[in-house]
Amino acid sequence: MPNILAQITSIVKHIQHLNDSPQDYRPSQCPHCHKAGVWGHGCYGRTADRDEKSGRRLNPVPIPRFFCPRCQKTCSTLPECLPPRRWYLWSVQQAALALLLAGRHTPPWTRHFQYPARATIRRWIDWFLDMFLLHAGTLRSIFPELGRTDGFHEFWMACQDKMPLSEAMYWLHKSGVPIP
Repeated sequence: MPNILAQITSIVKHIQHLNDSPQDYRPSQCPHCHKAGVWGHGCYGRTADRDEKSGRRLNPVPIPRFFCPRCQKTCSTLPECLPPRRWYLWSVQQAALALLLAGRHTPPWTRHFQYPARATIRRWIDWFLDMFLLHAGTLRSIFPELGRTDGFHEFWMACQDKMPLSEAMYWLHKSGVPIP
């Protein structure tokens, strides 16, 4: 599981922060063996910018990698805006969740940029439904005001009013709860 650097909410901010302060991405310890002293191990490029409105994409997005000399494993650090193992930014997934909460099913962005297929959105929604109790319990323990909500719709509406989905997923990840 990669580390996540909080408060990097866009690809542009990520690239700028990586250029200005690359040391912020270095984990304090290896996520596998928990020993200090990981080494910089370059970057890999990730296709994450799917916005076609501007006509200028930022792909490949550089993701810093690190190597642990003790256990011989590598790890990466993602900015908050990029979900692990997913093609679309958290903001796109948040828009799909907001549509569900509003009772709509057809994405309004279909003409503007490369959008996820209905099957992909369905998988995201199924995942949110399946993980609801675990995610709601964890986020309620961190943000007690979310405890005043009842049920899936009310909880996620209150959560989206409080913070972007990327931040909610950051807090879940930091608490050791699985995120996609």
